[in-house]
Amino acid sequence: MHCFWWDKCVELELGDTGGYRAVKSTREAVECLLLRWPQRDGRALAAAKRTCLQALDGKVRTEKARRAFIKAAEEAHISIRSQ
Repeated sequence: MHCFWWDKCVELELGDTGGYRAVKSTREAVECLLLRWPQRDGRALAAAKRTCLQALDGKVRTEKARRAFIKAAEEAHISIRSQ
């Protein structure tokens, strides 16, 4: 079985100012990207969605999905507390 958990979580500010969320897996990242993301377009966002979904299918490594997720957060100017 493929593991979707990340070695290190990504804590980012989503929603209320000062409210950080710890994203610990590719599944959680997909949920954030599709339902909680503050913007609807962007190159890094599209790449992160694609890469995370590919990781869920076992086509790419979860670390690649994690890096794409961080790039999407940077593109959206989301504050990241830990990487």
